[in-house]
Amino acid sequence: MSEEKEKVTTEEVDPKQKKSGKIKYLISIGVVVVLTAVSIILSLFSAGDGNLVAGGKVIIDALKSANLAWLFGLIGMVVVSYAIDALIIFIFGRLYTRKYKYHQAVANSLIGAFYSAVTPGASGGQVMQAYIMKRQGIAISNSASIFVMWFILYQINLIIFDIVTVIVEWGRIMNLASFEFTIGSFSITLLPLIIIGFALNVGVLALLFLMSYSHHFHNFIMHRVVNLGAKLRLIKNPDKTRENLRVQVENFKIELRRLLTNIPVALLLSAFFMLNLFIRFSMPYFSASAFGATGEFSFGNLIDTCFLSAFHQMITGIFPIPGAAGVSELFYLSVFKDVIGPTYDALGNVIREASANMASSQILWRTATFHLVVLVSGITSAIYQVRPSKEYHRATYQSFVTLQLETYELRKLDVDKIYETKQISKEAIKAKMAAKRTNRKQPGTTQKSTKKLIKKYDKKDKNQ
Repeated sequence: MSEEKEKVTTEEVDPKQKKSGKIKYLISIGVVVVLTAVSIILSLFSAGDGNLVAGGKVIIDALKSANLAWLFGLIGMVVVSYAIDALIIFIFGRLYTRKYKYHQAVANSLIGAFYSAVTPGASGGQVMQAYIMKRQGIAISNSASIFVMWFILYQINLIIFDIVTVIVEWGRIMNLASFEFTIGSFSITLLPLIIIGFALNVGVLALLFLMSYSHHFHNFIMHRVVNLGAKLRLIKNPDKTRENLRVQVENFKIELRRLLTNIPVALLLSAFFMLNLFIRFSMPYFSASAFGATGEFSFGNLIDTCFLSAFHQMITGIFPIPGAAGVSELFYLSVFKDVIGPTYDALGNVIREASANMASSQILWRTATFHLVVLVSGITSAIYQVRPSKEYHRATYQSFVTLQLETYELRKLDVDKIYETKQISKEAIKAKMAAKRTNRKQPGTTQKSTKKLIKKYDKKDKNQ
């Protein structure tokens, strides 16, 4: 039954969906190319003080004189980042089968990076990773479990990082609030964008948690909020929205329960997630340092840059654009303006202005962390015979919700079994400890009844 369901989920494809997916894929790629080109042109204008050709010359000269140690350090950090992400996937995979290999996890991580880059709001990465993991020998129900747990742990650690950032960098937030971002006649300061981004990061997990464990809040969202959204025409299909929310909440409860049955692994994975966040958020510092724009190395400046990167992520996460193309580059210039300065020679003379360093470091950072990653991950997808233009129809938020719904029963039974086994194991441990305490208090007591009790629990545990 479950095998048939998995076959339908992963192999049956409507030809109309394929055609629609191909069109959407081409549109997404077009959006990324156009917005990236616009952001590069704006960077060239900035570096050349309004002169495109002069800006190009400045950036080329900066790249030629870049410090190779910092340059290779940046590339190395990108590689390490995806190696850690693959390690997280590998550990998850090994919870289900000993046959899962690290190189498979690396491929899975890169394919996820590609689909996250070319889909709006990075909505396609996890569902494609689940499908690829099935090809790698892990049941689709277990693959769905892995990436729901991945999301839960990632979101928890991102929230912790964001909270620490807000507490430590509150003064800097106020400075950023004074920066006004203007497009034509429209202008907005960074403060409301940071607040909205922080609220979204916290709100997603908070909403799932409250809906899972508060009956009143659950009903309030399902009925009043959804109905209000429908009346205001913000929600087109209220019944489908309720179903999606129900699926997400139930799956959150299942996978959170699964994580809580294996606390040591959850803590280990959380440490890797936190390390990876630190590495990815530190990359702008490496990029700027390649041009001597951060002065002498300072761990404090590195930490400040990491916190600023967290603000950058909060802001760009608001915009559902594939790869945050254009938006990421534009806000880079405003967020990191206080840590990227001019380049000085040995005598203290300015040899490159801060505006040139800002534009150069932004282009280098974006190339290393996005464009090269898309290229390598695209090649990996081709090697794995994943054809993005034909499989793009699967890479959506709704596809992942559907996948969770179709595998819900299997995963719930699995978690219930794990939980019951854990409970029986705890009872056995308690029985053994009680027996030892009894023997210490009554040295003359025979061991027969004690061994009988322990044997009873051991047998019950093995049967599970």
